[in-house]
Amino acid sequence: MRKLPIFTLILAALCTAACLISACGNNIDYSRYVSERRSNIYVYEDDNVKIKIYCSEKEQPYCADGIKGEVTPFCEAMVSLPKNPEEVYISFCGHEGEMNYQAVENMFYLSVSAEDFKTDEIEVTLTYNDESKTYTALSVRHSGVMTCDEAVKCVADHDKELFASLTQNGLFSGEIFVRLLYDEGCYYYVGICDKAKQITAYLLDGERGIIIATKQIQG
Repeated sequence: MRKLPIFTLILAALCTAACLISACGNNIDYSRYVSERRSNIYVYEDDNVKIKIYCSEKEQPYCADGIKGEVTPFCEAMVSLPKNPEEVYISFCGHEGEMNYQAVENMFYLSVSAEDFKTDEIEVTLTYNDESKTYTALSVRHSGVMTCDEAVKCVADHDKELFASLTQNGLFSGEIFVRLLYDEGCYYYVGICDKAKQITAYLLDGERGIIIATKQIQG
């Protein structure tokens, strides 16, 4: 058998390495696989009234099955009062309606079809006991808080092995849930759901991108 010149062998090895590097460098846009995205939270609180408004996108119908469906935007308003009146009406950003009382959470709730308002503050008017009062709810997101897509990227960089196991031929075999959380600071919940309905959940700091906790959940 005729031996190949050393130069030819080296060149072949370099070409193979280049192909491998190129394949590894094909970054996947994981935002395409997000089936739930809570991108903003507006908050108002005083001694008597607590208001939270979540701005999200979510697949409908919602099902944690590892397959992303069509997503629709919506906003959820939650109001807590010291004494619960029989009826509470809410109005904000051109949306209004009678709120439903949630006994378990002891709060009033209303969901409307709306996109993220993408503003620093919104005016919220509550009407109950024949009185109307307007409050200014502030967005918890400031310039130092990462976006939902940045939170997903942090998780993907942290757990490369999981994402690699769910990736084949440039496609991601799963769906992703990402929710902005607020508790005296911003955090993110990121859930990676495979087609066996197994969810790997991460809690991370919303400013530093540090993973705080990881948990396995059966969907």
